[in-house]
Amino acid sequence: MPPVVLSLTFPVADLPPPVRSVMAEFRLMVNRGIRFALEENKTARGSIPPSFRQTLMREHRVNSTHVAAALEVALTCAKGHRRLLRKGRAGHVPYCRRPFLKTSKSSFHIDPDTGKVRLSLRNGEWVSFFVPVSQHARRTLLDPKVRLKALTLTERKLSLAYEVDAPEPYVPEAAIALDTNERSLDGVLATPSSCEPVVVPFPEVKRVQQTHFERRRRLGRKKAHDRRVKRRLLGREGKREHDRVNSRLHMLTNTLVATARENRAVLVLEDLKPPQGGGRGRRQRRGLSSWPQGELHRQIRYKSALHGVPLITVNPRYTSKTCPRCGVRAERVGKVFDCAGCGWSLDRQRNAGINIYATARRETAELGGLRFDLDALAKDVVIPLYPAGSAARAREERTVREPKGTVGRGTS
Repeated sequence: MPPVVLSLTFPVADLPPPVRSVMAEFRLMVNRGIRFALEENKTARGSIPPSFRQTLMREHRVNSTHVAAALEVALTCAKGHRRLLRKGRAGHVPYCRRPFLKTSKSSFHIDPDTGKVRLSLRNGEWVSFFVPVSQHARRTLLDPKVRLKALTLTERKLSLAYEVDAPEPYVPEAAIALDTNERSLDGVLATPSSCEPVVVPFPEVKRVQQTHFERRRRLGRKKAHDRRVKRRLLGREGKREHDRVNSRLHMLTNTLVATARENRAVLVLEDLKPPQGGGRGRRQRRGLSSWPQGELHRQIRYKSALHGVPLITVNPRYTSKTCPRCGVRAERVGKVFDCAGCGWSLDRQRNAGINIYATARRETAELGGLRFDLDALAKDVVIPLYPAGSAARAREERTVREPKGTVGRGTS
């Protein structure tokens, strides 16, 4: 199994002037690399001539590691720009506006106990600064299985990329197939002896998003006369929403992966693409753009790999419009799927989860021995894998605006 790449993030309060100087030089090197790659049609690191590397080292007075990292970033930006050109959607040439620094593990060292970071600026020149280290970060950095890969530094945060070896996935004895929806994951749990409908609800994510949307709209109207203050307040609300949604998704995915591991089940998900907003109304486009299905699947993928849980993705095309009994495809489907061929009737989301499992069962030989009884699935009670009233839930969001001076306290 390939190693799993993760990251740790640390807030940065104040950086020494030499570090800020190198970050500014790194930004300039990236911009020069982008222009050089596009003008000379360079697509790989090996195609960059050594003379250009030596010019960057001499003029910007940095070591070769920083030059190599800057050219890597520049080639990535140029590649994305060429892709947009081919699709006819390219705008201006990429340009980095804020100073930053990205370097490999040979150019930095971090002390897990004190949070002291030593960073190489130039040959024989190092500088130190401190970052706050949490208990989780300290345990991760002290783990002998963790291998640091790269450091990314901006004016506000420091990110450490590291990798760990993933265990070999176990041989599945059950299957959990789930259809991804805006408020829940709906599907089936199939074992050799039973097949039961299950649901993983997360309605609190939508409530958090709606709460912060109303706050941003209210702040935007209130501070319309001052763009600087409005931008700062709206950015703060966006970060709060991002953190609160991610915390809920992490609790949900932890429970889901732990349940799959306890049952020695394989997780079956849809191979979803980002939703497109064409032909939809304004409110529906906003709902689709805020749908965190990409982050939800990302967390499930890397946590499954870390715990040795096998994962299968299937094509989601027509899963909610196809009858699992006779295969008839409906043109339009409401909340309930009604088959015109055999009379099969079931909730649309549960019907999609059944079709996802049926597709994985046909394509994977290891799942052939699991039970699959449609009549039982239509009558059984849905089992929640992540109950909304669990003790590990995050605190509730305020649904109404509280009086000034009131401190809102949620459940722990």
